[in-house]
Amino acid sequence: MNSKIPLKITGILLSVIVFVSCESQRHINLVVLNKVTNTPIDSVFVKVAAGKGEDFTKSGDKGYTNIAGKYETYIMIGCSGGCYDIKIIYKKEGFKTVETMNQIEDTVYLEPYN
Repeated sequence: MNSKIPLKITGILLSVIVFVSCESQRHINLVVLNKVTNTPIDSVFVKVAAGKGEDFTKSGDKGYTNIAGKYETYIMIGCSGGCYDIKIIYKKEGFKTVETMNQIEDTVYLEPYN
């Protein structure tokens, strides 16, 4: 029997395990507040996108803040080629849109239009 076959199979299995173990999940848990009144803002549209370069379609989620201004999600941020960048957009009518890159804050402040 050829002893190189089990060695090749072991190498392939090890590569698969390393590739899969490089995937990781990021928990995003934040609250959106009015910058002027410091009160929670409900129904803020939050779009979280992960990727590299101009391609932010690798992972993501979108939704709205609840009555307490809270938004929570989990996204995949890792791969064998390295971690993804994370872009987050916050939008609400009557407020200036905020867009962040690789800045995941516990509290986000939206400034109302005058």
